[in-house]
Amino acid sequence: MNRHRYQAAAELINTKLEQLTESIMQRSGIYENTKYSAYQTQKCRQDTLYNLRYLAESLAIGSVGLWESYVRWLILLLGPLGINMVELADHFRMIAEVLRDELDEEAAQYTLFLTAQAENLILGDTPVQDPAQDPANLHYESANHYQKLLLSSQKHQALDFIDDLLEKGIPCREIYLNILQPVQREIGNLWHANKISVAQEHYCSGITQLVIAKMYPRMFDAKPRKHKMVSTCVSGELHELGLRMVTDIMELDGWDTCYLGANMPHEGIVSTIKEKKVDLIAISVTFPLNLHKAQSLISQIRAEAQLDGVKILVGGYPFLQDPLLWQKIGADSFAPDANIASRIATSLVEGAI
Repeated sequence: MNRHRYQAAAELINTKLEQLTESIMQRSGIYENTKYSAYQTQKCRQDTLYNLRYLAESLAIGSVGLWESYVRWLILLLGPLGINMVELADHFRMIAEVLRDELDEEAAQYTLFLTAQAENLILGDTPVQDPAQDPANLHYESANHYQKLLLSSQKHQALDFIDDLLEKGIPCREIYLNILQPVQREIGNLWHANKISVAQEHYCSGITQLVIAKMYPRMFDAKPRKHKMVSTCVSGELHELGLRMVTDIMELDGWDTCYLGANMPHEGIVSTIKEKKVDLIAISVTFPLNLHKAQSLISQIRAEAQLDGVKILVGGYPFLQDPLLWQKIGADSFAPDANIASRIATSLVEGAI
C-alpha cells in the first residue's frame, strides 16, 4: 500500500506533539492571560494535544471528511460549555502558523486548508447531530422504550422487555437491527454531545451486552456454514459492541464466524486468519485515532501471500464520516451497519462486487 503524500507530515507532528503544543500555547498567549485558571490552562493544553493528534491522523489517511467530522463534534461538545467560538477559531489559526514553520511547503499549505475549514465550520451555523433513531423503523416505539430503560438505569426492566419481545415472536435479527443497533448508536451520539457521561455510556453498553448474551441460545444452531470469517478490532480499540452485533448477524445469515473482540494485537489477528483459512476479515474502528492501525493491519494482511484471496471489510464510526475512507486505508469495502455488512460480505467473497 502506498503511503499517503502527507504521511511524513503526520509522523513529524506526532513525533513533536509536546513541542508543538508548547509553541501553540505560547503563541496564543494563554500562559500570560490572567482570565485562565491553572486548571483551564491545563485543559487548553490537553485540547491542543488532542487537536494536533486528529490533524495528524487526517493527514496520514488523507481524509478531509474525518477532520471536518472531528471539528463538528468539537463544536457540539464545547458550544454548550460557553466556549468563545471566535477564540476557538483563532486557536486553529495558531496551529497553522506554528506548523508552517515545521512542515514542507506543500504540507503546510494543505494544513492551512484544513485549519481554514475548521475556522469556517466554527464560525458558521452550529451543526446539528442527526438522531440515530428513525421514526420509519419497524420497531421505533420499542427502540425508544428500550433506550429510556437504559438511560434510567432500569437494568432488569430492560432485560425483561427484550425477553417479552422474543416471547411474542419478534425474530432475533429484527431485535438486533431495529432495536439494539439504533439505540446503541443514539447512546453514542448522546455521549459525543456531552449529554450523558462516559459512565452512563458504559452502563448502557453493558446492559446491551447482557441482552445479547441472553439471546444466544435462541440464535445459533449446527447448520452447515458456507463461508468463514474472522472479526476483530485493531490494537488499542476498546469499543467492540458494534462488531459483536455484526458478527452475530452474519452467524445468523449462515457464516462460520470467529470473533476476536477488542484490542487485538495485529500478529495474533494475522495468525488467526491463516489458521482458520477464512474467506473474509471484518475490521472495526470506532475511535478515529486508531485508523492508522487499521491501515497498518491491512498492509500486513496484504503482504502475506497465503492470504491473497482474503477479502477485507471495514466498519465503524469514522467510515460513516468519509464515504471513501475504506479505499484510502486499502480495504475491499465498507458496511455502515450489521444488516448491510452481511450482504456486502457475501457479495465480496462470491465475486459479485
